[in-house]
Formats: sequence, C-alpha cells, structure tokens
Amino acid sequence: MPFLLNLSSHTFLAPMAGVTDKPFRQMVRHFGPHLIWTEMIAATSLFYHSQTTERMMDLSGELGPIAIQIVGNNPEHMAFAAHKAEENGAVLIDINMGCPVKKLISNISGAALMRDPYQAFQIVKAVKDAVDVPVTVKMRLGWDKDECNVVDFAQHMEEAGADALTIHARTKEQGYSGKADWSFISAVKSKVHIPIFANGDIVDEISAQKCLSITKADGVMIGRGALGKPWILSEIDGKSPCFGLKEIVLEHFERLLSYYGAKGLFIARKHLAWYATGHSFVAQFRRLVYAEKKKENVIALIKEFF
Repeated sequence: MPFLLNLSSHTFLAPMAGVTDKPFRQMVRHFGPHLIWTEMIAATSLFYHSQTTERMMDLSGELGPIAIQIVGNNPEHMAFAAHKAEENGAVLIDINMGCPVKKLISNISGAALMRDPYQAFQIVKAVKDAVDVPVTVKMRLGWDKDECNVVDFAQHMEEAGADALTIHARTKEQGYSGKADWSFISAVKSKVHIPIFANGDIVDEISAQKCLSITKADGVMIGRGALGKPWILSEIDGKSPCFGLKEIVLEHFERLLSYYGAKGLFIARKHLAWYATGHSFVAQFRRLVYAEKKKENVIALIKEFF
C-alpha cells in the first residue's frame, strides 16, 4: 500500500464534521506530517456544484498528506466527488459508511450502508474506478448489538476493492456513547488481508497502545480525543512537542476569523471551550466566551485565561 509505506506515522486524525476544517487541519499540521482527514464531503451536493461544499474540500495552501472523506449513496455522485477530491490534491479517498446521524441514515448513507452491502459494494467499485489514489472505507460494528455484521461487511468491502478499512468499534445505535468494543476489530483483522485501522476511545498514548495490542490493527485513528488538542497525534507517537498553549489558541482563533470572517467568532467558541477543558475556572471562561461578540474582547479573555 503506497500510502502506508510512505508515511512516518500510522496515527491518523479522523474526519469530523464541524471540526476538521482548514483552520483545524493547519493547527494539527504544526505538530507533524500525519495523515489527516477533511470533514465529510456530501457527494450529491458536490455533484450539483454547491459552492459551500466545494470550499470544504479546498486544500490549497495546505501541506500534505491530506485525505478527503466523501459521503452519499449514489455511485455516480460518489465517483464524481472522488475524482474532484483527487484533482484537489487528496492522497486518499475515504468513504463514510459509519456516521450514525439521522440525516445521513434517512438518506441511506453513512452507517445505513452497512445494512445494504450490495449498494455499498457498488459505491466502492465506482469510486475505485474513478481515481488512482487509494480508497478506504470507514465503518462501524453494525447497526446494533444484535446486528454486528462488521466481519462480513469488511470482507465484502475488500472484495469490492477497498484498500484499507477504518473501524469505529461501536454500533450505529450506540452513536458515541458506551464503550468501544475493540475485540471486533481483532476479529476483522484475522479475516481480511488489507490494512485495518482502529477508532473509538483512543485518547492518548496508553489507550492507543492498548488498542493496538488487542486488535493487532495497522494504525489508529483519533477523533474526539483531538478536540482542543491538535498536538495529540504527536503525543500518541511518543513525542513531546514544545509549544505555548496561549500562542496555539490565539493562532487557531485568528485562523478561524481569517477563514470564516465574522462567522468565525461563533465557530471559535466550541474550540475555545475544548482548549479550556481541564483548566481551573473553565465554566466561567466558557460563559464569558459564549457571551462575547467582539474579537478584541475574546482575544483578551484568551490571553488572561491561558
């Protein structure tokens, strides 16, 4: 696998809607050459030339390697989106078959595709035929505890041509609650011949090593553990990056404002709250930040708090 052989780390940043936008990816890039994912891109919106969606997959000015995740249930639209992603500089195309949100489920995409292996197969095949870069699939354990079809589904995706799989070790019904069951990833690893990446409840170096020990996976993908911690991939790799937290927070805030304009002030609130987690007086800081409507005052709050 070219994308595996050429990477110095197999610790990846997960695609997260509303999080892994260009400003966040640029902050993560400060700390190492890890493979990072964009937010998921709606293939049908891209097919019909949504400017908002096109902007979300713009990688200009960014250092690689970057993967683009696409989501949808129409093979033609997914192939179109994959081709555009490759043109934009993606080194890898990931297909979302794991998101549990109601909007995607109702459109028979995301995790709902695990209940339609035939359609999932057609999507992977169409995307593979459309691009020259590797194609991966991100999935879950299945629909619920009584319908954990991840092993069979993984084999099906391998047959369709997927180059690697990422498995979030929860079911669709669990969403992001409960505990991830890594044992299923181990079961998949023993049945397929392509790389398997583990996802779910991996938040630091200790949990990453434990997961790898249990699953024998080829790498780990970090999602919510990266919120407010753009340096976490390097930490999991056993490195201790030197940085000033205040400077990191200020730079991220300025990047959000530069990218989104006035809207960036509101988008920044959740990031500032994540950065503040674990610090003293965090509730007061969050309350002040969420109430503030002026850039200068938010900067003053950041400087005082951090």
